[in-house]
Amino acid sequence: MKNILTIAFLLIAGFVQAQYTSWKGNWITNTEDTTATKAPYFRKTFRLDRKITNATAYVAGVGYHIVFVNGKPVTDAVLEQAYTRYDKRLLYKVYDVTSLLPKQGLQSIAAELGNGWYNIQSHAVWGFQNAPWRNTPRLLLNLVVRYEDGTTETIATDDSWKCATGPSQFNCLYSGEIYDARQEVPGWNQTAFNDAAWQQALKTSSPGGALHEQIMPSIKVIRRIKPVSMKKLGNGKYLFDMGQNFAGVATLKVKGKAGTKVTMYYGEVLKDGALDMVHNTEHMRSMPGELRFQTDVYYLKGGSREEFTPRFVYHGFQYVQVEADNDLALDAKSLEGLFYSTGFEEAGHFTSSDPMINKLYEAARQSYRSNFLSIPTDCPQREKNGWTADAHISAEIGLWNYKTAEGYRKWLNDVRDAQLPSGSMPGIAPSNGWGYDRAGSEEFTFGPAWGSALGFVTWYMYLYHGDTALVREHYDAFKKYTDVVAKGAEGYLFRHGLDDWMSLVKTPVTFTSTAYFYTDAVLVAKMAKVLGNTADEKAYTTLADSIRSAFNRAYFDKATGHYKDSTMTALSAAVFHELAAPEAVTKAAAQLAAKVQRSNYHADFGVMGTKYVLPTLSEHGYADIAFSMLTDTGYAGWAHWIANGATTLFEDWPGELSHNHIFFGDYCAWFYKTLAGIRPDENAPGFKHFFIQPAFVKALNFVKADYESRYGMIKVEWKRVDKGIKLSVEVPSAATLRLPVGVLKGKQTKLVTVGDQQYDELSLQQGKYTFDLQ
Repeated sequence: MKNILTIAFLLIAGFVQAQYTSWKGNWITNTEDTTATKAPYFRKTFRLDRKITNATAYVAGVGYHIVFVNGKPVTDAVLEQAYTRYDKRLLYKVYDVTSLLPKQGLQSIAAELGNGWYNIQSHAVWGFQNAPWRNTPRLLLNLVVRYEDGTTETIATDDSWKCATGPSQFNCLYSGEIYDARQEVPGWNQTAFNDAAWQQALKTSSPGGALHEQIMPSIKVIRRIKPVSMKKLGNGKYLFDMGQNFAGVATLKVKGKAGTKVTMYYGEVLKDGALDMVHNTEHMRSMPGELRFQTDVYYLKGGSREEFTPRFVYHGFQYVQVEADNDLALDAKSLEGLFYSTGFEEAGHFTSSDPMINKLYEAARQSYRSNFLSIPTDCPQREKNGWTADAHISAEIGLWNYKTAEGYRKWLNDVRDAQLPSGSMPGIAPSNGWGYDRAGSEEFTFGPAWGSALGFVTWYMYLYHGDTALVREHYDAFKKYTDVVAKGAEGYLFRHGLDDWMSLVKTPVTFTSTAYFYTDAVLVAKMAKVLGNTADEKAYTTLADSIRSAFNRAYFDKATGHYKDSTMTALSAAVFHELAAPEAVTKAAAQLAAKVQRSNYHADFGVMGTKYVLPTLSEHGYADIAFSMLTDTGYAGWAHWIANGATTLFEDWPGELSHNHIFFGDYCAWFYKTLAGIRPDENAPGFKHFFIQPAFVKALNFVKADYESRYGMIKVEWKRVDKGIKLSVEVPSAATLRLPVGVLKGKQTKLVTVGDQQYDELSLQQGKYTFDLQ
């Protein structure tokens, strides 16, 4: 029975999958000219002469594809298929199209292709226009039909397919889409369409990567958003405020004269009452005649009311400024926002008695969803890049709130594909060759805070999902990367990399980079232990000890018992990364708490500090100070953004850069782990056993959280009742409850010391519990 359950879990988790290996036919395209801008159409008619039992379409269409069977789309997903390094790994989608082939006789299958990341045609500093994989959009499709008599037939792409172009004149992820409705081809994807005038498709080469089924969820429209206001700016200009920042596109509904040009500008910031056309454009390197950043253009065909939704792009925005070269009558109902995100199901929820905490929670979730469109990204507007530090720092936000496992398994493969033979990692993945560490060039030296993503995310997947197979899969690659860092270290100190990015007060690069180097060595040792590799466990534990000693020789002042660098990031990093000796931990945490109070609860740290500061405070008796810092509305801080109207998180404290970044959002995981107190146990991963250790912050009257683990639903709720607290928990497996000493009366508890704090500890088995605390 146990073996059957194990196999079932593996199947559900996606660890066991049957790849389609019977590909027939050829890759096809309509041109080999990468400067050609029109989106290609492809179609094929075929006949069914027997009754079918089922039909499955296997589709690899890069960059993006929209497939139709008998004129009907095979999916409601958008921006299919997921982005990879195409010359190393290609994903294909599997669609059950049985219901679209309901009868015998003549049938049709058709596809439209967009450029996606495969053929970037605009120019930006990251150089994707020069990507080594760049080529024209191309398609490999097998439609496998299974008949009632047990036979099968495969309709495959080859030069018998027909091709043409249609109304999509241009599409590029960094700029936008140009669509001329006058060029529409009615019925082009339907069976009865006459394609005699179309050209034969061209057989072409594969993008080069090995084909793998896309197991991770597709990108979907997860929400439809109506504008909160529409303002006429004069001269045919209209400004729509969507009321919130998100990733996606807008659907335009309009009626007007044929040939009228309607331009939709997307953005996050206003200037003098209109859209700020400069904000977030600093990385674009547009050539003359190129479409502007985040701009869609629609040419009306005239007649009845028309509807336009861009198909092959997405933007990051709150505002849409619509301009027309002829008179149009637009109102608030003329535009609707479509929020795009990878279609992850929800895994967890959190709420509290504090309105600001709840708004911060929603802002983190909105930012996370805006920044996972087949890869974890930094922002959905100017970059859309898979920055590795952003990904691992925000991974726990995703793991608590959504069923993201397949998304991270896919992205870890992207990271592996980006690793050089030497073991080096880039700052982004997928990488087109941009973003690798280059000695002596600070601009391109990201260091272990970025390069360690493979190890960190793999370990999080082990903690949250018990994914030992993933540890085994990526162990050698992460070990190889750690060895690269070790070779680049000087006396066990790593002196290169980016600093605490976006901090107001700088912490030395050697301090932060060495902290990540140390944790890399610790993680290799832990992974080796999981895999039963005692030799590596011992070797990398020794390496970690050497790094720790060198770090403390360099930065710890034995005479004062304090660290020489006293920024919030430095103090919290030493504790968070467990570099500080036990006798130094208490002093460092106290020093941090005092510094936060002296700063009037304002942040001076950057992205690294956002991961360290709150946990360091709360783990060492200063949860109320951490809470005050998080909810303080003064500059600089998270709540300052929210108090000033933000619905997502910013890239920088002043709010001058991107307004939809996720890498400051780890407080969302802190809500689950600290305020609700649900904590994974690395000795029993996947929540087979876990800890419940809530922080009863004085400013809160209640906290409520749930999380759907591998073993079932975990629930924690606490609320203040009279002069006490009522705590309710639901345990699907086994847990250990840890509470401040003396609050739990009438129970057989065990006194334990964790770090520098003492707790009463109580073992809980599967079931529901209620405790009245003093």
